[in-house]
Amino acid sequence: MSPYCALSMTKPMLCVGGMSVDIVEQCETGPWEGEKLRSVEARWQRGGHASNVSFVLSMLGARVEFLGVLSRSSMLRDILLEMERNCIDLSHCPRTDENPAFTIVMNERKTGCRTILQCSRNFPYVTIDDFRKLDLSLYGWVHFEARNKLDIIPMIRAILDYNNGRTERIQISLKVDSCYKENIDLFDMCDYLIFSRELALDLGWQTVQETCLQLAKDLPLPYSINVRRPCIICSWGPLGAGCLDNAGKYFELAASTKQKARDTYGVGECFTAAIIYALYVREMPLADAVALGNLVAGHKATSSGYNHISTLNTYPVTLTNVIDHRSENMSEDDEAEHVICRKIMNRKIQPSDGKLATKLLQRFDRSNYGPAEKDSSDDSEPHSHQEPKPVNMPSSSIRKSGTRVARISRKSVQLKAKLLRGSK
Repeated sequence: MSPYCALSMTKPMLCVGGMSVDIVEQCETGPWEGEKLRSVEARWQRGGHASNVSFVLSMLGARVEFLGVLSRSSMLRDILLEMERNCIDLSHCPRTDENPAFTIVMNERKTGCRTILQCSRNFPYVTIDDFRKLDLSLYGWVHFEARNKLDIIPMIRAILDYNNGRTERIQISLKVDSCYKENIDLFDMCDYLIFSRELALDLGWQTVQETCLQLAKDLPLPYSINVRRPCIICSWGPLGAGCLDNAGKYFELAASTKQKARDTYGVGECFTAAIIYALYVREMPLADAVALGNLVAGHKATSSGYNHISTLNTYPVTLTNVIDHRSENMSEDDEAEHVICRKIMNRKIQPSDGKLATKLLQRFDRSNYGPAEKDSSDDSEPHSHQEPKPVNMPSSSIRKSGTRVARISRKSVQLKAKLLRGSK
């Protein structure tokens, strides 16, 4: 299948992680000790990295499923209904009677600082037994968040065992935003490693390039050994993002700063979802996928929530790095399908405004095809209904005449038939 063909042919994606309830407070200034403040805006929404990534993927038009432990509490009823309305599959999620985890977020509008208070109670996490109930042949991409290493390693190994000996492999992506030393064993098990800027600063890495290169050094095997290595991606907020492909080539992409940022909470999830969408659904190169991630993340910051992401126009995209060639195993039919799909997907559409209407749809007017010669015998009868004699018309008039075109076509066919008989 050509990378330009229908997007609906891709398999669904799976996001594995947790879901919580986030209470977001917008304040003009941060609260001081012993001070009472009134928030400007307050709302509660769906939280959790994997659940937000799955929701943004559905906003971009991708087929996605979420796998995580869900609470039976009535607090999640509206959130689950919203996810089901956006065609997010929740059929394999285990349920529990415990109340969902909560997170309180306080945003200061003047300084842009954010304070996050997370619930310390350990909410149940999806286990390897829940993961083994899935049919892995139904998925083309699985995304994890690096939380419980002892639970995630068996899941990734199950995917690697499934990929062993198969040409159509399941891609694995991993988001790391905490516990660097505890999760370092997961880095070389995935195909795409998405790293957090906050964690990089905590480790003493000051730039996005330094972060990508240092992560590449921390991988157990060097580039000289021909083994599968993950592509490293790191967002650096308003300064853009950087990525390092599995061959060691580094790219740095500028951020999308067309509008003023209003709400940056959840920008990281939008960046991750857009990259997964671009790499898997759109089959874009790594650098172009990161550029699309910056675009979607910048658009999300212009408003609160995630629903406005569906209004972002991600087309057209100039595929500059796609190598257009015919392989040895490609048939002529596959090559024709490749060319046709590429022309249709990349065609330039312009409104006609009625100017391109064909003359065949207009009413026939004989005056458009030249005046007819008058016969001397018909001078006394100017209103005679006799057919006019043929005249020598210019080539433009001949092209307009349907009967003349038909005659020319028949003559050309007869001439070609004579030439073929003569050649035999």
